[in-house]
Amino acid sequence: MGINIDLIVNSLPLLLKGALVTLQMSLLAIFIGTISGLILAIFLISGKIIFIGPTRVFINLIRGIPFIIQIFIVYFSLSNFGIEIPAFASGVIAMALNTAAFQADIIRAGIESIPKGQQEAAFALGISKRQAMLRIIIPQVFVKILPSITNELITLLKNSSLVSVIAVVDLTRVGQQIVSTSYRPAEIYIAVALLYFLMNLAISQGSRYIERKTAVYR
Repeated sequence: MGINIDLIVNSLPLLLKGALVTLQMSLLAIFIGTISGLILAIFLISGKIIFIGPTRVFINLIRGIPFIIQIFIVYFSLSNFGIEIPAFASGVIAMALNTAAFQADIIRAGIESIPKGQQEAAFALGISKRQAMLRIIIPQVFVKILPSITNELITLLKNSSLVSVIAVVDLTRVGQQIVSTSYRPAEIYIAVALLYFLMNLAISQGSRYIERKTAVYR
């Protein structure tokens, strides 16, 4: 029967809309997840068991539960308490919590890799611990861990395909809808795969560009 190129071309506008939703969800989730991961990382290095204990429990729970189950918990369980969250927001929350757990240890390792002498020098200049962390340590950390954060974003973008199970009209969901009416899964899923590949390629290239620009700060 061959490949129906016309079907792919005609489906491309819908697929691109789905790809945009996927990209929006992933970028929003990585932004929220990075901030949350930073907070968790600070808890981990705080030296206070009241922060370290619950943080470790959260990280281990997220790492030990399949991502699709996490999506179901966010989307369905909260409704039992009268909290109705739209599918898109549920997907973002689940993705953000998931990536926060993985980023916490990445950021923690990045903070611990900064020489202690920098903090000591900051204290000697009268800079508070909070200011030293915000102005001196954290900017260096994010330059160091950029490759790891990029890998996490790529993984998150690929995992975002699972949010289609709660009817988020992302790239995967749009592909499924087109297949259900065209009965041509091969062409559509190849097109979906290529769009995921192109998005991840763009993220990788963008990250490498930023790495080159910030190499002087390493």
